[in-house]
Amino acid sequence: MRDAVVFENVSLTRNGTPILRDVSFTLAKGTCSAILGPNGSGKTTITRAIAGTMFPSAGKATIMGHTLGQCSIIEMRKRIGIVNPSTDSTEYHSSGAVVDSDLTAIDAVCTGYFGTIGLYDTPTVDQRDHAAHMLQSVGLGHRIDHRLNLLSTGEKRRCLIARAMAVKPDLLILDEPTAGMDVAGREQVIAVIQQILLKPDAPTVLFITHHVEELPPTTSQVILLRDGQITADGKPDDVITPESLTEVYGCKVFVRKIHGRFWLEVLPEAWLDLI
Repeated sequence: MRDAVVFENVSLTRNGTPILRDVSFTLAKGTCSAILGPNGSGKTTITRAIAGTMFPSAGKATIMGHTLGQCSIIEMRKRIGIVNPSTDSTEYHSSGAVVDSDLTAIDAVCTGYFGTIGLYDTPTVDQRDHAAHMLQSVGLGHRIDHRLNLLSTGEKRRCLIARAMAVKPDLLILDEPTAGMDVAGREQVIAVIQQILLKPDAPTVLFITHHVEELPPTTSQVILLRDGQITADGKPDDVITPESLTEVYGCKVFVRKIHGRFWLEVLPEAWLDLI
C-alpha cells in the first residue's frame, strides 16, 4: 500500500447543505501533508470522514486500504490517531472521546492503549514505562504526575500527541494542534511534530490549520480548501504563493519563506477591504 488516504470525487452533504464538493486528493504513506483554508471551508469535515465518523454522500474514500462503507470502521480507527484541540481532547478509536482532565499526564497517555476517556484498565509495567518515555519525548518528563487540568494549553496538547503516538498509529491527524497558544507554546508543539516526522518509522501525518506559519519544515504536500472545494494541491513551494492564498482567504497577502518555514502577512492596502 503506497497511499495512506485516497479521496475520489468525494462530496458530503449534511442537513441538505453541501459541505464537500467533488474533493479528490491522495496522501502518500509516510509523508506529512497539510490542508489549509479559512473557517468553514470543510477541513474538519475531511478529518471526520477519514476517521469514519462522517460518510461521503458521493464518491469514494479509501483510508489505509479500507474503503468507507465497505470495511470495519472499528478496526480502521485503531490505526488512526487524532489530536483535536477544540476541547483539548484526543479522538482515538472512537470519535469525540474527551480525556478526563483529572488524570495525571502519564495516566492520560495510558488511556490511549485502551481507547477510553478515563483509565479503567490497569496498564502493564511496560505500557507505563513506554508512556513515560513518550512524555519525555515531547518535553513533559517533569510533568508526568501532574494532572491535565493543571497543565498549560501547550503542555496538554503535547500530552495528547504523546497519547496518540503511544500506540504507534499508521495515520496521525493533527486538527489545529496549536490553536489558542502563545508563540512559545506553538513553537514547542511544532518542534515535537517535526521530531516525529524525522523518525524512520514516522506515521503518515495530516496537519489541519489556518496558518502557513504552523507548517513543519518537512511538510511535502499542501492542499488549499475553500467552500468545500480544493483550489490547489501540490508541493508547498508551488501552492503557498501570494496569488493562491489571496484567492483562498479572500484578502491580499504576501508570503515569505525563512529557514524552511512560510510566513504570511496581510498587505496594508487590503485592511480596509476587510472592514
